[in-house]
Formats: sequence, structure tokens, C-alpha cells
Amino acid sequence: MTTASPPVAQSVDEARIGPNAIIQVVAAIEHRWGPETAAALLSEATTYTPDTLPHDMVDEREPLALVRLLLDRMGADAAAPVLHDAGVRTARYLLAHRIPPLAQWVIARLPRRLGLALLLRAIGAHAWTFAGSAAFSVGWYRGWPTLSFTGCAMCRGLTLHRPICTYYAGTFEHLFRTLVAADITVTEVACQAQGVPRCRFLVAGR
Repeated sequence: MTTASPPVAQSVDEARIGPNAIIQVVAAIEHRWGPETAAALLSEATTYTPDTLPHDMVDEREPLALVRLLLDRMGADAAAPVLHDAGVRTARYLLAHRIPPLAQWVIARLPRRLGLALLLRAIGAHAWTFAGSAAFSVGWYRGWPTLSFTGCAMCRGLTLHRPICTYYAGTFEHLFRTLVAADITVTEVACQAQGVPRCRFLVAGR
């Protein structure tokens, strides 16, 4: 069974995405390569600087431009773990500021599959905040979720030898490990940057 996200922006020109797609990528770049490199990439790729980082939803093309520049300068193999780190940082922000403590308490005490289902239902309801113009959907395979983006905002137009949407993998994995079970992994098994129709993530655990 697969469930799709609510309707998203009709046009890439109109689509917006949460500011963490910029803020946390910059933080992860700074952690890996230092503040000067982070500031230079940010200023070249977007309309922001380290002193004027966004607080509201941003044009989804700006995070993509930052990812594209990061890939051009550092290469996909070096960029992938940094984007994963940015995803983890985003998840930490969501846990601290966006997911109510009572909801976290309830999910953590449910049976694993039920906890995952409840969390994913909430994630799907808020997909407009992180998917932009992409369509986000959740399916189930052998008792575990599969997550998909069609028209992914973080890799649109890229051509690479490997999956690169580790930002999303890091975000989902940290949320699942914190709220459901510490052994859960999220792996991107197909990426539009490799020429397939959608980005697809497998969720697994013991």
C-alpha cells in the first residue's frame, strides 16, 4: 500500500522548502571544511550569507543550487556524508522545536511498526515543508516502509554515479532511531540523479 503526500506547488517556480535545507547544509559544510568554505559556497549559490540565513520557507531552487555547487567543488563521494550530517542536524532541530514532546513520548512507547506508521503519517502530512514541488509517498515492503520522492528537489537535473539524497536519508534515519528504535537504517537505493524515475529509500532494522 502506498500513500502520497498532500498536493504540492504546481510549478517549480512557485515551490518553497523549509530553511533547514540551507541552514543545516551550511552548518555541516562548516563542520567539515570550515567557516570560510561554507560562507563562500553559500554566497555563490544563494542570495544568503552566514549573517543573513533564512528563517522562513525558501525557493527550493536555492538548496538545490547549494548542493550542486558543493558537488562541483568537492565531488559526490565527499559531499554525500556532509549532506547526511545536514540531515541529522535537521532531524535534531525538528525534535527540539517541531515535534511536540507528548507526540515523541507516545511514538517511543508504541510497538515498532505502529510507531513508524504514526510517525510517517505525520511526516506525510507535513511533506510540503520538505518536498517542495516533489511528490512524496510512503509504501510498505515486508513490514518496513519505503519512502519515495518523484521530482526530488535536492537532486533535480543532476547526473551522478551514486545516490546523493543523503540529506533526506540522514533526516529520516535520525528521527526513526530517536523515536522508534536505535537500530533502524535508511538507505537510498535509487536516485533520480542516476537516471531513474524517483528517489527511493528503504527503511530497515532488526
